[in-house]
Amino acid sequence: MGRLTDNEVAQIGKALGDPNRLAIYTHIAQHDELFCGEMHAKHAISAATLSHHLKVLTDLGLITSRKDGLNVYYRVVPEKFAAYLKYLQALGPKPRH
Repeated sequence: MGRLTDNEVAQIGKALGDPNRLAIYTHIAQHDELFCGEMHAKHAISAATLSHHLKVLTDLGLITSRKDGLNVYYRVVPEKFAAYLKYLQALGPKPRH
């Protein structure tokens, strides 16, 4: 995974700035993978809203999904989040030697 663009970083920041979306991402990150039903039971939002948040996170490459029968399983893409953190860390002051 290469360096993120300014636009990608802004979009990820905006996406994770939504409290519900951040909670969903955090919930997925705390597990190897989760299926939609597990997330819907934990988060007090409609299935349609959950689906929208999952789509935003997927479109940004923060999570990925796989279908198994009727269930869709989600997992984080650690490399994408690591690239986001690396970009943010580069914004800070450089250490003096």
